[in-house]
Amino acid sequence: MSQREVTAVIVGAGERGANAYGPRIHRPGVGRIVGLAEPDDGRRRAAAARFAVSSDACVPTWDELFARPRMADVAVVATGDTQHVEPTLLALARGYHVLLEKPMALDDDGCRRIVEAAEAAQRNVVVCHVYRHSHLFAALHRVVASGALGRVLSIQLAENVAYWHYAHSYVRGLTRRSRVPMLLQKSCHDLDLLAWIAGAPARTVTSLLRPTELTAANAPPGAPERCSDGCPHAATCPYDAVALYARLEPVLNDLARHDRLALRALAATVRRLRPVVQQAPLASIRRLAEWRRWPLTAVSDDASVAAVENALRTTRWGRCAWQVGDNDQPAAQTVDVAFANGVLASFTMHSSADRSMRRVRVDGTHGSAVGELAGLEQWLEVSDHKTGTTRRTDFPVTTDGHGGGEGPLVDELLRAVRDGTPAATSARDAWESHRIAFAAMRSAADGIAVRLDAA
Repeated sequence: MSQREVTAVIVGAGERGANAYGPRIHRPGVGRIVGLAEPDDGRRRAAAARFAVSSDACVPTWDELFARPRMADVAVVATGDTQHVEPTLLALARGYHVLLEKPMALDDDGCRRIVEAAEAAQRNVVVCHVYRHSHLFAALHRVVASGALGRVLSIQLAENVAYWHYAHSYVRGLTRRSRVPMLLQKSCHDLDLLAWIAGAPARTVTSLLRPTELTAANAPPGAPERCSDGCPHAATCPYDAVALYARLEPVLNDLARHDRLALRALAATVRRLRPVVQQAPLASIRRLAEWRRWPLTAVSDDASVAAVENALRTTRWGRCAWQVGDNDQPAAQTVDVAFANGVLASFTMHSSADRSMRRVRVDGTHGSAVGELAGLEQWLEVSDHKTGTTRRTDFPVTTDGHGGGEGPLVDELLRAVRDGTPAATSARDAWESHRIAFAAMRSAADGIAVRLDAA
């Protein structure tokens, strides 16, 4: 017997709403996108065509969408980071389940309102903490839950943000200002993993941070305002926008460093064919190349050479990273957490790694587990203290940017909606990572240890 298709509306048809989660819902026999709210005319039309949504079901604002009677099972809220609370509350009031891009909110009160509204409406709000479903962290959680490590004593987790990723997202990008703290916007994933693996709420949080290095005071002498204006440091500057966006050098260099021969060969092939594909007249051909997506899609909806060059001349994406001027996200931040069950955890986020990766270590009374998720590859080693043996698992290659976690996260919500059951992870569960983030920001600002009471 075939299963019922789950219907959904998208609020915010950008990279996450239209390109990541929308296609994972809009599949024959699985789900359908039936409505859209997106203020950008071009994005709204593109998403409507992609998901075959009728024009009368496409509106500019979420107010217009949620003023109508409920037209689907799920609302995908993938708006900007400062605009998550209001559409989520309106969706819940209309009876929608919600797939909510992180962060839930920018303060504890906003998170509380979402949690209470979800529980009152008896609707699922699944926050997109996709790394719980990645191959590495899902396997690590199973190992811990099995008791193979004994009683867990400590967790060490590092999010090593590549230098070019930091420059793209947190210097030139929309999240360059600490009004939306980098620790919350990016690393609530990691704080969620700590709480999930520890299996208890946080009780004490301390944090330190280091300000950004990318300021005008540190700019190389003679650097122009735009990288495309003949910068004398282009050959040595790791933040060169032309190298990043026009030639994709840092992305391809990272791909070429993978352990698997096939991935290194892919890097060489893309490097060789990129100019040809980038100038292909048909957008459908250009979309065949994986490089066509993030980070390039943030710069230009059109990946042609002319469009990218124009964006570097006319938009913030071409600015010298040292001279953007209004960026204040930290270069590094550490967070230490004592959980209610005695587990101690330490987390480090920094902005100058050679490549983006997460590294994790969990130590218990009977064993240890060490893992890494870097690019498209991830592995986990589990060691037994008594026998001295170590078992290594290399996981399948993933291309979703989150270790294979996006598909299972969406499937979890669709299954819960279809079966009329609670999702495995609730809004209240997701709130814990945000509580830790808010406490860490207060600790770093005031130089104190912050005590957290039960939510």
